[in-house]
Amino acid sequence: MAAVLTPDAVEHGTVPARDLIRLSLRLKWTLWKRSYRKNVGKIVGVSIGVLYALGGLGLLVFLFLSTTVLSGEGSLFPMIARGLGVLTVLLWFLIPVFAFGLDDTLDPRAFAVYPRSAKELQPGMLAAAVLSIPSLFTLAALLIATVFEALWLVLYGPGAVGIAAGLIALLPANLAGFVLCLLLPRAWFAHSAARSSSRSGREIGGVIGMMVMFAAIYGFSLGAQRIGDIDGAMLMRWLPRVIEGFAWTPFGALFAVPMDLAEGRWLTGLLRAVIGAAAIVLTWLWWRRSIDVSLTSALTGDASSGSTRVTSLVPPFVPAGPFGAAMGRALRYWRRDTRYLAAIGIYPLIVVFLAAMGLMLPESRPMMMGMAVFMAGLSGISLSNELGFDGPAGWVQIVAGMPARANLLGRVAAMAVIMVPPLMVVMIVLPLLYGLPSLIPLVMMASFGTMLGAWGLSMLISVLMPYPSSAPGTNPMKDKSASSANAMLSMGIAMVAIFIPQLPTIGVGIWGVVVGSLPLQLLAGVLSLILGGLAFWIGMRLATARLDARYPDLFQKVRDHI
Repeated sequence: MAAVLTPDAVEHGTVPARDLIRLSLRLKWTLWKRSYRKNVGKIVGVSIGVLYALGGLGLLVFLFLSTTVLSGEGSLFPMIARGLGVLTVLLWFLIPVFAFGLDDTLDPRAFAVYPRSAKELQPGMLAAAVLSIPSLFTLAALLIATVFEALWLVLYGPGAVGIAAGLIALLPANLAGFVLCLLLPRAWFAHSAARSSSRSGREIGGVIGMMVMFAAIYGFSLGAQRIGDIDGAMLMRWLPRVIEGFAWTPFGALFAVPMDLAEGRWLTGLLRAVIGAAAIVLTWLWWRRSIDVSLTSALTGDASSGSTRVTSLVPPFVPAGPFGAAMGRALRYWRRDTRYLAAIGIYPLIVVFLAAMGLMLPESRPMMMGMAVFMAGLSGISLSNELGFDGPAGWVQIVAGMPARANLLGRVAAMAVIMVPPLMVVMIVLPLLYGLPSLIPLVMMASFGTMLGAWGLSMLISVLMPYPSSAPGTNPMKDKSASSANAMLSMGIAMVAIFIPQLPTIGVGIWGVVVGSLPLQLLAGVLSLILGGLAFWIGMRLATARLDARYPDLFQKVRDHI
């Protein structure tokens, strides 16, 4: 069967490569234009991105002006040229892999039904990759860099022969680096799609990638807090070494070649040119092989999970019944559905960030602990669209006659099992880490009380204002459901509502911390538990009544995924 479906085994006529490239470009352009029709959100988002990109090009021009015309000769400009080349290739590879994914308008699997091999499709797919906003702005930045590199070579080049060699190699090397930028993420994603045996693996990989991206953002923010402590002299000693090391890798080899030749480092420039050329050839072949596998797997289908062991829906520690079934189903959602995983995956990173901020800035420790309690309450917002997350599967609850109270309580219990134990550990470790053990009772009780109220009020909002969600397995960075007006309104109301009952707690708690009164702190904690429990009881009562009376009507609002 595999031999029959292999593209090389398919008998078909030949099509000139030029025609396939032209057809791919026309198809990409048509699909690109149509993606903006009646999509106001995308138009606004792209417009904002274009404005930022234009600002970035302006900063790039200013940087090059200051390091060529104003700074003159020396090693600063060659170091910047090499460093920006390394950064460009790294960003092109890391950002799609760990954050936003890749524009798959021309997904190779979509061509599986046509008698074309990867070898034939590849040139057209690479040419079509240029037709995107990031690609065009990257190309513009590289052309700007090429102009200023040529200017520096002419004005300050160390020797006539080196200047001539650098100018000859400049444009081909930069364009080859641009080609590598386009190839690396596409080869990676084609390989990932070809080797993934299940959708869940790809989904979890997307969530992990999102967490890595946020970790990098938090790390940059932490570093910015101590930027004043950086030793400039030490930085200038180490930065050229780091850039020089990266220039020996495929990420920076091609962009370093012109400056190497201009500086008379002929052997170094030749070796780096070989490294860059080899990287392009190997990535091209890797991409081709992965496309061939994707074309075959698109016809045979992904490996199924039919061998997965079937387990009881009701957890063993819960009595069998509607509540146990609702809780078990919710626990499986939290474990398997990336929409749920993405909702809680960011919290461990936030905790680490808060802990690091408190250690770096001791005066901010009470505020960081307050932020930790605040984030505990915000975790309850993950329940504010439970019916929308059910989507078409909500009909099962209706026809099975699932009691509304058991349905809602089971969802809350599942989240409590997942969130409460680690959160209580954090609320013990964080004060100890800060040297403030006296605040442990306050932050523990305040966190649990805030979560209690958030759960009840979020469930009420989920039955008052449900909205359609994206389908399970959606990339969290491409989830369209959170950008709708209903989602914005629902989330905004939830964020305000869950903290209104805790206003007296906030006041008494701040008072107790400022004056150092343990009784006041304990009073604030107990008050938080009472107010949170009351908000939970009221929210659940109202949500149960609403769901009992209007479940079919609510299902009509969320029965289709976006």
